[in-house]
Amino acid sequence: MADFHEYYNGIKKAPIPTIFIGGNHECSTYLKELKYGGWVAPNIYYLGDFGSVWFKGVQICGWSGIFNYHTFVNNKSNTIEKLPYDNSTLRSAYHQKLTNFLKMYMMNHDMDIVLSHDWPIGIEKYGDERGLLRMKPFFKEDIQKGELGSPLNKFLLHYLRPKNWFSGHMHVKFEAMVKDNTKINENELELDMDDDGTSTNKNEISLSMDDDTPMIGDDFESTFHFVEPTKNKKPKTNLTPQRGPCAHDTYFLALDKYGNKRKYFQIKMIDGNSKHPSFDSDKLYYSKRSIAINKVVENYLTNHKEDFVGVDAREILMNPHSFTLVNELMPLVAQELKSLDKLNDDDFIIPENFKKIAPSDFNGKLKYYPNNQTEEYCKKFDIPEPDL
Repeated sequence: MADFHEYYNGIKKAPIPTIFIGGNHECSTYLKELKYGGWVAPNIYYLGDFGSVWFKGVQICGWSGIFNYHTFVNNKSNTIEKLPYDNSTLRSAYHQKLTNFLKMYMMNHDMDIVLSHDWPIGIEKYGDERGLLRMKPFFKEDIQKGELGSPLNKFLLHYLRPKNWFSGHMHVKFEAMVKDNTKINENELELDMDDDGTSTNKNEISLSMDDDTPMIGDDFESTFHFVEPTKNKKPKTNLTPQRGPCAHDTYFLALDKYGNKRKYFQIKMIDGNSKHPSFDSDKLYYSKRSIAINKVVENYLTNHKEDFVGVDAREILMNPHSFTLVNELMPLVAQELKSLDKLNDDDFIIPENFKKIAPSDFNGKLKYYPNNQTEEYCKKFDIPEPDL
């Protein structure tokens, strides 16, 4: 803890290329500079609010933050929090937004690794649940309520079906395998409210850390499920997105926090795609699909902000398949991909352009520092710069 400034200042350097997403303990003010990702220090790369990169032929995708019911359903909260943060925006800054869920939703092609901070709801059913409860007995109540994890990540896990899904947040090592032929009962897993973050064991971490948010009523808790459209809900149409195109098992791994005798580290071998230009390179490469998605979504938000604010996020939580905006934007993503295919492979090498922008010896009022990496990314790929 509290040693990152040494990496930022160049006193220390990560010994291997390190890729990460944000959770609920990062410096939100700094990560705000790198909405689309970038180097936070030499050899340490942040994927952004949402992002995807290639390394050695392995595609890594992820999104930052944790799920919070109130922030997500209040679609006006998708407006960017302004610095300096107050007690409310300091927390909502790291809550996942509908915009980034939309972007993750459209990453529906074969991926090697997906990163999320909080777990997908229900993942304990695919691993050693009894062993998990022996280590963390206070998880039992959250599991019974369907609150151990994120409903957004649950949907994305079963829809995207990446080869690997890695998470943190719960401070315990846990492995699971979601088989391709797994049939899940979407009605059995209730919505994760991620509100008071309390546990029965005061020596353990709280699950959400968002302890200023009151618990929502039981009427909501018993109402919100992920369900397929039925006669009582929105009917299926030709625009209703169905499951993604991937058909393989997903290995899930969560690790403990760093500490003596804690299982915080694991090596896993993953075969890379030898046909991707990154395979024989030591450089990180941008994912073309994530670039296309960022461009399409950010342009849509610029030109149709009022329409997006009007989207019923509660309905999407009830049934993510009702998010038909995905299908409206998919053809535009395909068009952008065709344009990106005309560029040279070297155009997608992520430049090692880290610069110290903000002073490391803080003295004064928090403010936003425009980052050269964000400016260069937006200019190169014609993506709207963050509205700050």
